[in-house]
Amino acid sequence: MRIEFRMAWRETRSSWKRFLFMIGAIALGVGALTGIKGFSTALDEAMSRSARDLIASDIAVRMNSAPSDEESSVLRRLVDQGATMTRVTETLSMASAGGAAQPLLSTVKAVDPLHYPFYGTVQLAPARPLREALGDDTAIVSRDLLIRTGSAVGQELTLGSARFRISAILVNEPDRIASGVEFGPRILITRGGLDKSGLIQFGSRAAESFLYRLPPRGLSLETARSTLREGLQRRVRISDARNPNSSLSRGLERMTSFLSLIGLLALLVGGLGVAMTVHTYLQQKLDNIAVMKCLGARSAQIIRVYLVQGMVLGMIGSAIGVAGGYVIQLLFPRLLEGLIRIPTELEIAPGAALQGFLAGMVTTTLFLLPPLLAVRKIRPARVFLREMPETRYSTLQRLRRDPLPLISSALLLLGAGLLASWLGGSWSRGFGFLAGLAGAILILAAGARLLLFALGRLPRPSSLALRHGLKNLNRPGNHVTPVLVAIGVGVAFVLTVYLIQTSLLSQLVRAAPADYPNLFLIGITEEDKDEVWDFVRKAEGVLEFADPIPMIPARLQTIDGRSADEMELEPSGRRYFQTEFILSWSEDVPPEARVVEGRWWEKPSQEPLISVGSFSAGRLGIGVGSALEFTSSGVAVRGRVANIREMDFVRPGANNQFIFSPGALKGLPASYIGSVRVSPSQMPHLQKALFERFPGITSIDVGEVLVRVQNLLDRIAAIIRFIAFFAILAGVIILASSIAATRYQRIRETVLLKTLGATRAQVSRIQAAEFLIIGLAAGIIGCLLAAAAADYLLGSLLDTEFEFRWRPILAGTLAAAALVVATGWTTSRGVLRHRPLEVLREN
Repeated sequence: MRIEFRMAWRETRSSWKRFLFMIGAIALGVGALTGIKGFSTALDEAMSRSARDLIASDIAVRMNSAPSDEESSVLRRLVDQGATMTRVTETLSMASAGGAAQPLLSTVKAVDPLHYPFYGTVQLAPARPLREALGDDTAIVSRDLLIRTGSAVGQELTLGSARFRISAILVNEPDRIASGVEFGPRILITRGGLDKSGLIQFGSRAAESFLYRLPPRGLSLETARSTLREGLQRRVRISDARNPNSSLSRGLERMTSFLSLIGLLALLVGGLGVAMTVHTYLQQKLDNIAVMKCLGARSAQIIRVYLVQGMVLGMIGSAIGVAGGYVIQLLFPRLLEGLIRIPTELEIAPGAALQGFLAGMVTTTLFLLPPLLAVRKIRPARVFLREMPETRYSTLQRLRRDPLPLISSALLLLGAGLLASWLGGSWSRGFGFLAGLAGAILILAAGARLLLFALGRLPRPSSLALRHGLKNLNRPGNHVTPVLVAIGVGVAFVLTVYLIQTSLLSQLVRAAPADYPNLFLIGITEEDKDEVWDFVRKAEGVLEFADPIPMIPARLQTIDGRSADEMELEPSGRRYFQTEFILSWSEDVPPEARVVEGRWWEKPSQEPLISVGSFSAGRLGIGVGSALEFTSSGVAVRGRVANIREMDFVRPGANNQFIFSPGALKGLPASYIGSVRVSPSQMPHLQKALFERFPGITSIDVGEVLVRVQNLLDRIAAIIRFIAFFAILAGVIILASSIAATRYQRIRETVLLKTLGATRAQVSRIQAAEFLIIGLAAGIIGCLLAAAAADYLLGSLLDTEFEFRWRPILAGTLAAAALVVATGWTTSRGVLRHRPLEVLREN
């Protein structure tokens, strides 16, 4: 291979500038992949290093409500075997501090500072031990509470029916990552302070965590986990030092797989640039290759020369991409702020660099093969017959004469599918992604060809610039179709994300009934129910309200006398027997609900009857006439299914899966949830008045929740757009490569036009028209594909209607056109400066 390497070096040294685009295209894709994979690997390693700190214990149990007496005895078994246990309670509550005019929805966390945390440290400002800063009459708050209320350390905080002194600022907790999505500022109090506040009443929804520190000997982690798993029958989350947050790990794994596939999209677009660059380069080397064959070189030897050249360039591009991936890895945590909390400082992951480098090399090799196979068809006689027209064959005839290009294309698709499966984590996900991408590319390619055909059939424009700009689209070596495909794919992906992001929330708000409440009251006790509702009726600004809905926690035991084991349910159905449901009762059909099977009960009902939501009925095989048994507070509750219902719109409190007839749940302790529609201008005043009169009740402003949801969607969309932007950049590089490949032809055309009397301004307008047409075409095709994809995803997968809007489509098209025009002018700068005599002398 010495001759091949020497010739490859000579070829590259003499024309290295034209290969910069190829290197850049590969570097972009490899950089995106390395950055994503590197971040994921580094985060996994960081979580493994600080596993005990992330759960503040050796093993932790988290449940959505207080344990029953039987569950408490199971939790104490580990203590009897030598473990130390501490309890942590998290709930939502209204809080007020300083001179704030309105209370804030906050996350309250109650701990025992003598034991919490077992591992790690609660970081405070000013720095001090937790047990010194936290007492039954003090509270530690996050900085945003002080900012929003205008208060300071040392001032008073009102929480529930108790007052606390703010003793420090909460900077971080070791197990913060286990809390999930946060609603408002965080407040840390003691368990004694929680009892004093009166926040926890019957039916209060609070997350309970039980943290354990295991003894050095006698009780292993595996034994402790088995004891908890076998003893706790309901659905709980058990975390230990080996897997500190399984749900977060699964979420990160899925996110990484998805973003890696987007990075692969950028790499495949870069591979398309490789194929186009090599094809253009070989077209300019046809005479050289023919001469080499005249001198005795074989096709296989020449292919090896250019293959070595391409592989070396691919190695350079992959190495640059790996370096860029490290930069992306450092920037990525900033994009995740507000989604997850990064546990520790992340370190560089060398394994991800190797993966990205190999992916770049494989992609380069796969895309090099199809254009290099054309070397086999170049004859030595071309040196003498190059002025004669070559024989043209149809695609089918070419495949019959030489099936090897088809085989190489199939190998390319197979290799891309294997790469996608490797990055996506499953065969179905990988080849499904490839099938969708191939479909999009075919649509874009067909649309591009159809558009070019239509432009060629347009009446002759009167404008000189537009007429020549249209003709230039068919210039040899211009590669308009690959350019439109590459840029169109990137535009389609980014705009699809935007359309879905903006449609979801707007559809939710638009689909809400006109009388949908905008304020929910939770934590209403039986004793306060009448007084609270009398207060709401008389409050200023209240437009509509409904009677409070009873909420009774219960667990499903049997269906028609059979337990989950006897029914042999799938895991998805078995979870219903491990979940704590909320039961309620109602005389009438809830708003926005319709009975699809059976009928609603008559008043008064003679027996306990149940209305079941269609979702649960389908998962559990429940039909009209089925007998259900629940347990609540140790009491068995039975009833017969009278009807199956569907909800047109989810209304909190009224959309419970199991609604009983009046009187069926009599005697069971219940809490209540209320819904009110309030004038927006009076919302702050009503919340303040409710907090002052009933401090234990939490009022949730739906508008504030929607803002948080919107912020969450914005964060997710920003991450996706960040990675998808690499695909657009790869498309821009392909465009720049196409313009650079035709630079000499553009110079000749410019000189000839100037010789025939065209001014510099006219030539500039011709070039601008060409770039503008390409940009508008890419934008239109990509945006229409994005609209179709958003319509499919929202309608078929999310069961939401997609409303076509012109503004984002128009903005996306114009943005693509501006990007193409800017790229075209940047790449072709200097073409207009050539004087006619310079070029004419060469000919």
